[in-house]
Amino acid sequence: MEKDEIRKAIKAKRLAKKVLIAEVAKAVGRNPTFVAAALQGNHKLTPDEAQKVGELLGLDAELTASLSKFPVRTDFPNATDPFKYRLLEIIGVYGDSLREQANEMFGDGIMSAIDYTMEMEKVTGSQGEARCKITLNGKWLEYKTF
Repeated sequence: MEKDEIRKAIKAKRLAKKVLIAEVAKAVGRNPTFVAAALQGNHKLTPDEAQKVGELLGLDAELTASLSKFPVRTDFPNATDPFKYRLLEIIGVYGDSLREQANEMFGDGIMSAIDYTMEMEKVTGSQGEARCKITLNGKWLEYKTF
């Protein structure tokens, strides 16, 4: 199976069983955003974690094994500035996962980029290293029906 077929099959199984991303994350003991990216094929789980997900979602052996294969992350544009490239890479790897989680939490809508704040700060990591923390804070705008 191709990556897109695998992604669709895993999502279909998860939705059919009405399992939230947060529930999958709890089952494997990982962050929901990381797990959602793994379900999208943009990260890999350990074989043990993949087995837990396979059992939870009722995946066959091929789909279960796909969760622990090395991902090919090609769903985002290339840029030459390294800082901007890394931001694009974050969106490429986590964008679908973040969108899906946001829809589960808030419903069908988008985060405003008008009624919105962004903060960047320098923080210190656990090993004493400098880290860049970016917080995006946007009003949730629900799509209207008419």
